[in-house]
Amino acid sequence: MILCSVSLANLARLLRTKTVRLILLVWCSLILQPVLASDLASQAHLFQQAESFILSQPQESEIPVSEVVANYRKLELRWVGQDNAAYNHQQIESNPIFAKTGLFNSNAKIELSAKISYKRLKYQTTNQDGVQNVSGLLLLPPAKIKGVILYFHSTISGKLNVPSLHFQDYKAEMLAGIFAANGYIVVAPDYIGLGDNYSAMHPYIVYPRPNVDDGQSMLIATMRYLKQHQLVSPNKTPLPLFVSGYSEGASYALWFSRIYQTEPAFRRPLLQHKLILKQTVAIEGAYDLSGVMLPFLLSNQVSESVNHYNINSSFWGSMLKPSLLVNALLSYAYYNHVAVSNLFNPNFYALKCVLDLPLCGHATSNQFNVDSVRFSNTNQFKLALNYFFAALFKSSAGISYSPLDNSVQALVNPEMTTDKSLLKVVSQADILNWKSTNPISLVSLAKDSLVPENNSAAAYAGMINAGSKNVKYIKVENNLLHARAILGPNVADHVSFELYALLIALHEFNQFK
Repeated sequence: MILCSVSLANLARLLRTKTVRLILLVWCSLILQPVLASDLASQAHLFQQAESFILSQPQESEIPVSEVVANYRKLELRWVGQDNAAYNHQQIESNPIFAKTGLFNSNAKIELSAKISYKRLKYQTTNQDGVQNVSGLLLLPPAKIKGVILYFHSTISGKLNVPSLHFQDYKAEMLAGIFAANGYIVVAPDYIGLGDNYSAMHPYIVYPRPNVDDGQSMLIATMRYLKQHQLVSPNKTPLPLFVSGYSEGASYALWFSRIYQTEPAFRRPLLQHKLILKQTVAIEGAYDLSGVMLPFLLSNQVSESVNHYNINSSFWGSMLKPSLLVNALLSYAYYNHVAVSNLFNPNFYALKCVLDLPLCGHATSNQFNVDSVRFSNTNQFKLALNYFFAALFKSSAGISYSPLDNSVQALVNPEMTTDKSLLKVVSQADILNWKSTNPISLVSLAKDSLVPENNSAAAYAGMINAGSKNVKYIKVENNLLHARAILGPNVADHVSFELYALLIALHEFNQFK
């Protein structure tokens, strides 16, 4: 790989060359293929296209476990490569923190000929705009039911790249499928603003409560569906409930556990359906938005002499920081009735890219901006690339963002970094200092380039200081697992770790007999 041996000192010069920029784009496309092509037409047409796509997808089916495993392995090869996958399998089979499922060897404990039942569940939840018609993925195991797993997926920028719409092709579904193959009913909400609810604004991570309520709503809808179809007995022994999530979803998983424990009105309908929370496993979450994530976004990790945020590769952070920023501020703008254009540097808002990409504007015209691009139906990393290339090397336009200066300060209206309303919303999303009586496992890489490990460390310390007795912290060294490398070591990082982290969660859940 050409870029792997390039020093950061020469990166800015190289990225200005069309050849190298194209190499980078091709590399990203190879491992993160779009699932649905973008449409550059009007918003109305995009919505028509979304509706047509949703209606064309199966409402329910059966998927052989062998097919789930095969597709998982295909996805794994795309993300980490053959040699790295072989190395990772050996590490997983020998390390006690991972569940031993037979996923990677011939001595399978999974019955490969068995079938998982798949259901696209439509139900209702509420947010500040009232009742929302939403969707999610429900998977039923082929064997004896061990319990129910509520799974909150990681960040998805494309409106239709959700668990319930891309089974056998999308990472979140593969993770959910492995849970189901091992005996768990899996409940995976698509989220408000995504999936069937594509025309709404997704309440991104700065608004955890509507996403937690969405998870509760889907659990209730699931139990009603199971009882209606006599898949569980109304008088059956209570089902153990397990909660997990990755990245964005990890925050919702932790908030769900807190609200379940502290609000009887939230917990009561779940208990009525005989769902009892047993264990929460939150992985790689942004739990300290005000104390870690915001300073992380505003700082330049490349220039730091001390690695305050335990970054593995500053390049990955540089590439994905603009996308995190956009997701958070779009959500803030909508739910606080603030004009999106007032939040960003005007030139970044206009998405004028340094190279031609499907969503970026050209020198003389532009069909999308930061506000309107959210309605395009594209793969999440494709969106992230557009934000990244729109931010790069525009010193003449008041933007100095680059892999050598990855502070997002240049991408926003300077007043936003001290805006009291925004800072209040961000701080209210922190989940740190509270006492949990239920078992909680926090899982994080030792060095994470996108969601710093400091988040997990702060959450763990806060819960311990508050008197929590059943909280543990599993910190995973990056070199335990390998992945494709670009401008950094070929070790696991935020994006690739998700593929394997589910086996840690599964191991934790399996401890409850």
